[in-house]
Amino acid sequence: MGTEGDQPAGDGGADGYGRGPSGDGPSATGLDAGPGVTGLDAGVGRDVRVESGDAGSDPGPGSLERNVAFAAASAVLFALGLLFTESFGEVAVDVDLKPFFIPYLLIVAARAAIPTMAVGLGAALGEGVLDVFEGYELDDPIGFIGYVVGFSAFGWYLHDVAEDPTRPRSLAVGATLGAFVQAVFEGVAYLTVEETATAADAAVSTLGNTVTHGLVLGAIPLVVLLPRVRAPLRRLAD
Repeated sequence: MGTEGDQPAGDGGADGYGRGPSGDGPSATGLDAGPGVTGLDAGVGRDVRVESGDAGSDPGPGSLERNVAFAAASAVLFALGLLFTESFGEVAVDVDLKPFFIPYLLIVAARAAIPTMAVGLGAALGEGVLDVFEGYELDDPIGFIGYVVGFSAFGWYLHDVAEDPTRPRSLAVGATLGAFVQAVFEGVAYLTVEETATAADAAVSTLGNTVTHGLVLGAIPLVVLLPRVRAPLRRLAD
């Protein structure tokens, strides 16, 4: 039985990653994927599209069209989800139910950086539109920034840190991290704007929203739904 050093240049390693000419690192594509295959097809969140003859019709991972599509989908779907989940009211002091799994699913189909930020911006815009109709509050701009930073943190962990972005553990850790970052912004905003708020109230808000957004309406539905919506996500990623 040969060792890894015995493998011919370009052969895939045991971890599924393509090997470069030296046989000791990922190749330029990152995976042994065929033409037109994305990372989502191959079981990971990264887009590893190989150039093919019809690449001209692909808007590309960083194109304006693709980013606008992600932002629009995030804004509409997140707003619709909020209309349902927020109808249940707050479960504790400044702790509510928000369907973070919706932007999370879109981020799984996107790369980190610009497309992921587009999803976060779309979610913030969807929430902002609803806030205008429900009554704009002074802490809303802080929450707006929190959405963009929080969802970007989820994308950063999933695509740049996690070894396998499709593992339930990676999804759960990323979902909790993103919700915690956003909840910190919410807690600070609540403590700053609400005159009667205390540090304990801000802590309850931060921890409570981390649980409701990151686990209850974050990691759990994300892990359950991802295998079932992989096909439409793949089309959006393309």
